Amino acid sequence: MIKKITSAAKLMLSAMALALMFTTAALAQDKSAENLTKLNDHMKMQLSLNDSQYAKVNDINRVFITKAKESEKSNANKLDKAKKIKALEEDRDSKLKSVLTADQYKIFVANRGENTKKLKALLPAKE
Repeated sequence: MIKKITSAAKLMLSAMALALMFTTAALAQDKSAENLTKLNDHMKMQLSLNDSQYAKVNDINRVFITKAKESEKSNANKLDKAKKIKALEEDRDSKLKSVLTADQYKIFVANRGENTKKLKALLPAKE
């Protein structure tokens, strides 16, 4: 009888722990999606993006942030991570350049520091 109660308690604790893990992961995804939307909305206002541009910029930023997060979480040394992020930034910039007008791209480059701060908020904290 006690064995059944202990087994049931273990099962309930495991289920609760699993539910907590899924809830935490879902909240983290919601926060990332919210931050990405804030970044894209900021860029839309800053660069006067039309709807088509906004959709393309959203895709570019989403891919960049996903790959940058993967790189930051990797076991690579700091130099290799920095090189990977730099390559990702260059790829993102070239894609943005193809979407933005010349004037919009100039504004983007002029505000790179501010935009970088917003992007860093989307990446995991460095330990």
